[in-house]
Amino acid sequence: MDPSEGVNNSMGGGLDENEVADFLRAHPDFFERHLALLSELVVPHSSRGGAVSLLERQVGVLRDQLSIEKNRLSSLIGEAKENSRLQQRLQRCFERIVRTRDMAELLEAVPRVLQAEFGLVTAVVQFTDHSARDVVPIGALVSIDDENVALVMRRLSGKACLLEAPLSGETAGLLDPASAAQAASCAVLPVVGRSGTPLGWIILVSRDPEHYRPDMDTILLEGLAGLIGATCIRLGLS
Repeated sequence: MDPSEGVNNSMGGGLDENEVADFLRAHPDFFERHLALLSELVVPHSSRGGAVSLLERQVGVLRDQLSIEKNRLSSLIGEAKENSRLQQRLQRCFERIVRTRDMAELLEAVPRVLQAEFGLVTAVVQFTDHSARDVVPIGALVSIDDENVALVMRRLSGKACLLEAPLSGETAGLLDPASAAQAASCAVLPVVGRSGTPLGWIILVSRDPEHYRPDMDTILLEGLAGLIGATCIRLGLS
């Protein structure tokens, strides 16, 4: 039996749209036996108005789908390239950090390499005076009695890092005025000792409000903080 006869018989009984759709799905070769229908059937074209043949509409749909897939592929390639560049930057940072021989060198090298690799306004490494007084140069110490220090410590408690855009008053208060004036976003990464207690933090400051968004993934930042913390323990902090 010709499948088209099934359509004719069903139409006599009041065929509805769903039955037509089901029939065409069940018989994908229908239009191969009725090629003339491809040019005779017309469907409305939503973007250009008027009507086009079914064949033209199918070509248009396929062209639109191809364009979407090309854009999606281009986006994926762009993200892959950016991730590759990010990994290369982090690798250079990691290599420089693990080569440090004492805290003075670490405090000089970490900000310099992070600023250079990521175009930051500044990168600040600070330690609380009660945890690092005997090991860290005095210029990198902050007092736990300082209100801004206490607030940041409280906010970091139990968190892998803080992301801010714009900066909070307490974070801005830990920066020098010139850096704070240029800051549009920042990441605050805790430096944790052997016991898991925060010894201090690294503040990464960007003039780009999109650089450190509160909704962004922080796994790479957490890895950076972990490496710096491990290096500090190796150099004598506990």
